[in-house]
Amino acid sequence: MGPLYKYGWFDFSYSLQLAVLIGFCFGLLLERAGFGNPRKLTAIFYLRDFAVLKVMFTAIVVCMLGLLYFSVLGWLDLEKIYLLPTFIWPQIVGGLALGVGFIMGGYCPTTSVVATVSGKLDGLVFLAGMVIGSLIFAELFPLLEGFYNAGAMGAIRLSDFFGIQSGIVAFLVCIMAVGAFWLVERVEKRFGDPETLPEGGSKFKTIGAIVILILGLALAFLNPDGPASPGQESVKGADAKATTLDAPRSQAAPAAEGFKIVHDEGC
Repeated sequence: MGPLYKYGWFDFSYSLQLAVLIGFCFGLLLERAGFGNPRKLTAIFYLRDFAVLKVMFTAIVVCMLGLLYFSVLGWLDLEKIYLLPTFIWPQIVGGLALGVGFIMGGYCPTTSVVATVSGKLDGLVFLAGMVIGSLIFAELFPLLEGFYNAGAMGAIRLSDFFGIQSGIVAFLVCIMAVGAFWLVERVEKRFGDPETLPEGGSKFKTIGAIVILILGLALAFLNPDGPASPGQESVKGADAKATTLDAPRSQAAPAAEGFKIVHDEGC
């Protein structure tokens, strides 16, 4: 069935409208969660509040389980999902630079936008610095191009790198997530401020951890990388249907000037 845009369920202009709507909702949720506040964001570096780790790790686990189960059920063709290629050395350096900028400025790129639209001057300054830094990088790119392309590994997944099936990787990530949540809860109790930390029932957290582990363990046995199920075969068949659907569109009237797909990287 999916990815929906890749299979022609809606056109390019509609996908842009969806992107704006999803972006608005994402920013709103970040702001309501307090991620437009630099004190909330940088508290993780002082071992006081690990909300950033919890939110990001939860998003990773939910997305990972959702994609793999959708693939097992034949609802999603993972081959149609675009993966960013890995360039190990520049990405390590970039991650370190981002971390330093995060703790110094109090924001990451996304949360700086949230802070700016919330009316925070420091968010605007951070955003301006990010734009200026991007322009400087663009000007210096001819000098940095060699390092920029260093350590090229292609679009590789953890399952490819370690030579194991993705279901086992998913189960290991679930174990890592549950272990990380358990550990940071205890660190917060020791160094955090009880008045600012959100309350949560231990029973609810225990049930959530068990559900995550069960879903991850099931994927290890289901083997999403195994032979295609009937549902997955239908996804492959939908690809041919999408090609048929796209044919009339290519013969239709030209799109509005200014909108042109130069390179389609998938979803």
